[in-house]
Amino acid sequence: MTEIIIVFAFLLWYVLSMVISEQIGKNRKIGVEWSFFICFMLSPLVGYVITTISPKTNSV
Repeated sequence: MTEIIIVFAFLLWYVLSMVISEQIGKNRKIGVEWSFFICFMLSPLVGYVITTISPKTNSV
């Protein structure tokens, strides 16, 4: 039972990191890769805050 909880928590952590980096990070100077790295290594919540604080890119 414990293994199932650990696997579910890991998958949730990974999916949240991917969603934050793809949806928010692609329009920010930090980029998708760094956004995902920060989300995955620290936490999706911390990654969300750092990615949101990052300045937006000047894309046309």
